[in-house]
Amino acid sequence: MVQNQFITLLIRSLVVTTLMELAQNSIYISTQIKETATMIKSRAISIFALFLIVGLFTVAIGSDSITGEYLEARSVSVYVGACHFGSEYIEGGKEATIVWNISQGTWKGVSLQGLTVVAVVSAQNNLDIDLETRRSVLYISNKANQLQQETLIDLIKKNYMKTLGQLIETKVATINFQKNGLVYDVAIGKVLSLSATTFPCHDCTQPHQIWYSPLSKINNTAIGKSTVYCYQDKSLSVKWKIGQSINNIFVGKFSI
Repeated sequence: MVQNQFITLLIRSLVVTTLMELAQNSIYISTQIKETATMIKSRAISIFALFLIVGLFTVAIGSDSITGEYLEARSVSVYVGACHFGSEYIEGGKEATIVWNISQGTWKGVSLQGLTVVAVVSAQNNLDIDLETRRSVLYISNKANQLQQETLIDLIKKNYMKTLGQLIETKVATINFQKNGLVYDVAIGKVLSLSATTFPCHDCTQPHQIWYSPLSKINNTAIGKSTVYCYQDKSLSVKWKIGQSINNIFVGKFSI
């Protein structure tokens, strides 16, 4: 009888001990599950925030756009009779000046409204056929602050290096850009002086006598003539002075 009671108590003790251990393990597992769930939730929130930041950054970059006035002056006539064109083509047309006057827009989140960039390009042969030996100097308006200057340079390098070829120097300079109706005036100190007038309408020119295209893609292209066009800068080792009026101008709108 006593032996049976002892066995019964022993069994009960073992059962109680086992149940207590199971309860403790259950509490431990429950705690681990809660901690794991909390960690997963925290990481999920962090990942969501990261995607949100990346998305906003992508939208900001993707919304960048630049528009403005484009002016290109060549060292040969772009609108002229066939005989004149032929006589200039082989030995001429090796130089050009490109002016981007930004009307509005941002690049990489930086506003560039109202700023002007000028590039002077030279090659060993006519720019119409010579992409290999092109060299250029880039002039950045001193109206731009340091960040805007860096952004303007990045804008040009990302979009126009095929046009400019080897960029041998970049300079910050005083650039005066004026447009009054059909008349354009551009000056960079004693380095560049350019005065040009566009024809009043597209019908004022005959398409079969326009022998060239602008070096860069533009919209609403019109032809014009320069009345003053001279350039001299030791950086590019070329200089010219065209004192007579020639039909060497392209104007239009550019957009990026």
